[in-house]
Amino acid sequence: MDYSENNALLTKKLYALSEKDKDYWSFKGNSSRGYGHGLFQYPAMMVPQVVEAIIDKIVEVHPKMKTISDPFMGSGTVMTESMIRGLSFSGTDINPLAILLCQVKSGPFFINELKIKSIKLKEKIENDKDMNYEVSFTNQKKWFNKSAMISLSRIRRSIKAEKEMWARRFFWVALAETVRLSSNSRTSTFKLHKRTDKDIIERKNNLNVTKIFLDVLDYNILEYTNLYDMLNNKKFIQDGIYIHDIKLNSADTKELKFFNKVDFIITSPPYGDNATTVPYGQHSYLPLQWIDFSDIDSSLNKDILLETTNEIDYRSLGGKKKIANEEKKAIMQKSDFLNEYLSWLDEESKDKTNKVVAFFRDLDHCIKPILQNLKPGGILVWVLGNRRVGGKQVPLDKILSDLFELHKVNVFCELSRKIHSKRMPLKNNTAETMSDEIILFMRKDC
Repeated sequence: MDYSENNALLTKKLYALSEKDKDYWSFKGNSSRGYGHGLFQYPAMMVPQVVEAIIDKIVEVHPKMKTISDPFMGSGTVMTESMIRGLSFSGTDINPLAILLCQVKSGPFFINELKIKSIKLKEKIENDKDMNYEVSFTNQKKWFNKSAMISLSRIRRSIKAEKEMWARRFFWVALAETVRLSSNSRTSTFKLHKRTDKDIIERKNNLNVTKIFLDVLDYNILEYTNLYDMLNNKKFIQDGIYIHDIKLNSADTKELKFFNKVDFIITSPPYGDNATTVPYGQHSYLPLQWIDFSDIDSSLNKDILLETTNEIDYRSLGGKKKIANEEKKAIMQKSDFLNEYLSWLDEESKDKTNKVVAFFRDLDHCIKPILQNLKPGGILVWVLGNRRVGGKQVPLDKILSDLFELHKVNVFCELSRKIHSKRMPLKNNTAETMSDEIILFMRKDC
């Protein structure tokens, strides 16, 4: 089927948004994270307003499109914006904390019962005088002082005493954010970097972990209630349950198990080498130590996934950096842009070359499963950051376009946006990362 007319119409509508404001897609000063988007400070979250604009224009051109997917769903920005528009959603992520966040944000929305359970939880925490630690892991005392471990243990015990899983999940998210704020790791970076000894000592006297948890819990309930009110007002809630399908996959996208095919996909993949850009797994390592994995997915092995601070990132895109020559040759043959870039990078550093090759090897392996999950005529939207390696920008958008073209999927619209508010590093210890993003629109013709 020829979709050229629809492609042209959608492109026109997308371009029209920035005719009066050339910086429209940056959403500078207008990128708040209400309605549940801010329950936990997850790394490099997509800007909700960007997703909102994209979904609205796609549905405006294709009103019969009702199902959406995100194969790298992270904290669930695409999922939440889909729910607000009454769409069905399926998503995948390899990080257990991402799965937990999406489980909570997708409901059920038993708001009054949640508030009652929260009061009882606070009472349990207050009445717990036990001094024992609930968890034990490598370098635990490096990341938490004694008082913090006692308080976190009391909170954990109180959450585990809650009978309803949906409520426990909600409380785990609040605990996850509390761990992030009360650990000895700096909150100014997503990596695990210990605070200075002076900072830890000065902070110890003013660190009230229980208060942090209760403040986070109250904030999360307020945001959750706002999301419920919006969904309920639009009649997308029945007896506390979102009326459309939500399916969440705790899996590697390369090994994606398929649901019913979707109408369109919006995603923003990890930005490449997690060790030097956004270490999603490392950022999640300490919070996950305190969470009961059986409440996320009973098939997950906590001991394996948290064996080291880098295990989740090792399993993610580009994490396994051992590259066979055959693998390198195979991926280079698929993209002239990648070939050209690697030829330049080979002269700089073999280690850096392997990082780039590993990422694109893994990303290429995701394309077929992703396309198999998309209906003919379906639209793919990729929000991409072209980071730098070796001081030179990696043309991720051009390389991805080459890889999709081999599957007869072509770009029909391209937008760019400045990054003003997306929480991620502008620099790391080796190079500048990125300050802008490219948004690619593609169509699966068959």
